[in-house]
Amino acid sequence: MSEDIIQSMSLNKILVAILETAGAVSVPTSKFVDAQFENKELVVDYDDESKSFTFNLRSNDEQQ
Repeated sequence: MSEDIIQSMSLNKILVAILETAGAVSVPTSKFVDAQFENKELVVDYDDESKSFTFNLRSNDEQQ
């Protein structure tokens, strides 16, 4: 089941789910202007026990 959900994820769905969970998030304009995303990837982990997802950013330079 979690693989079906992961395949249907979009950035909009992820953002809405995070904001509904965490509430409003204030991000400085400089984070958008200076964001370096070429060497980063979104990592999605699923915890079967808690039936929840964890979203993280990982640098492509990091070892797994």
